Amino acid sequence: MSVSQNEAALNHPSSILGATFDSTTVTQYASLSYLENFKQIIGFDQLLEEGLSYKKYHNSKFSTAQIVDFLCDASVLGFSRFQHMDELRTDNAYLKIKGQVPSEKVCRDLLMNLPDSAASELRMINKRLLSKKAKTEGSRDVVINIDDTVCTVYGDQEGTGVGYNPQKNGRSSFKEKLGILAQTNEVINLTLENGKHHTNFELRNFIRKCRLLLPAPWYLTRVRIDCGGFDINNILYLEEAGLEFVIKCKKYEGIKTILHAVNSREHLYPWTPVDDMFSVNEIHGKLPKWEKTYRFVLVRKPAKSKNPKQVTIEEAQLDYDYQVIVTNIENLSAEEIFHEYNQRCDIENKIDELKEGFSFDQNSQRNKKCNERFLLIKMLAYNLHNWFKSAILPPEFSKSEIKTVRRRFYHLAANICGNGRYRHIRYACDKAIESLITYVIDRLRRFTPILT
Repeated sequence: MSVSQNEAALNHPSSILGATFDSTTVTQYASLSYLENFKQIIGFDQLLEEGLSYKKYHNSKFSTAQIVDFLCDASVLGFSRFQHMDELRTDNAYLKIKGQVPSEKVCRDLLMNLPDSAASELRMINKRLLSKKAKTEGSRDVVINIDDTVCTVYGDQEGTGVGYNPQKNGRSSFKEKLGILAQTNEVINLTLENGKHHTNFELRNFIRKCRLLLPAPWYLTRVRIDCGGFDINNILYLEEAGLEFVIKCKKYEGIKTILHAVNSREHLYPWTPVDDMFSVNEIHGKLPKWEKTYRFVLVRKPAKSKNPKQVTIEEAQLDYDYQVIVTNIENLSAEEIFHEYNQRCDIENKIDELKEGFSFDQNSQRNKKCNERFLLIKMLAYNLHNWFKSAILPPEFSKSEIKTVRRRFYHLAANICGNGRYRHIRYACDKAIESLITYVIDRLRRFTPILT
């Protein structure tokens, strides 16, 4: 034996562990059992059975509701593709919880065969789900944030188009428009549109549907929209509907005139500092062809290339970057309106979570209707998880995004032990896990009578 072989033999670990492959209890999805308990408490299966009109053949192994329920589970667990979902067909925990799992083909066929009415039905199921949630919380005033996002496609998908695409210029895409409640983050409505569409495309109709899909105990009082929705017709609709609005303005020539007017009277109405960066001012005015005067709140911050030698009003405006907000709210200061609009930015964080955590940007089906139906099922899954998180998980999870909840809860390794009434979950000997699961079980037990 050579010297190098002797050295290798000496350094070779003598305690390499062998392996056996006979465990039928270990899983990383045992905690999904508690989400299943939650669904049973709120009657989620019944919502699906009653809300979906499409019925499969009498000899089908899975009903329409069972397949949609499975797709919701898969979305919560983080499976973005049908072929990945097949992993659940061999997972011990999921099989013990559900008994059986539909195949990839069964799921694809359902999305293809669902009738045109399925999209409206899924939206109504979402409303009924949120109505149940509202009953446990009581009446409240709500604010809705509206935005859209570009979702690039990588194949020949029906209904796509080449429009504004900041990440992949010139690539085909869908536009997804979303209405999300502020603070509690429920998705009220969404649409899957051609990538050529502008934010303003049928925006009034989208807002109208959001109002119709909002549970009755929740009363819509205010709408926040980005500059893509800056349109006098939208403003008039919101006023006629009795809604407050906070909308960022596009920098049309009329807006530039308003900006000039504010700067020209700065000696009488100076800018009010908000902090070291931002200052605010306001004026009541109207754009050409507008019949009514509205309140404009102006926000400015020093431009990156500030030139101290500029002296005229027009030139002085170049020293700053501006944004202008139009609103019909009069009982808040200009600074409060500035902060109010900035809260709309939270929708961008939620859209990122929906994309990264629930694959809202992955529309891989060739048929547009299939993509839309699957997207609406993901909306159901998100709202179901969101309610479970707020009602059952500990308070420290309230701000956690889905990836964190999966890591800390849904994907905990465990063993499913016993059968029937003796079935239970065995987790690792860990005080943090014990505290978490004990809390969840206690919350589920105490949550039951709330809905009865």
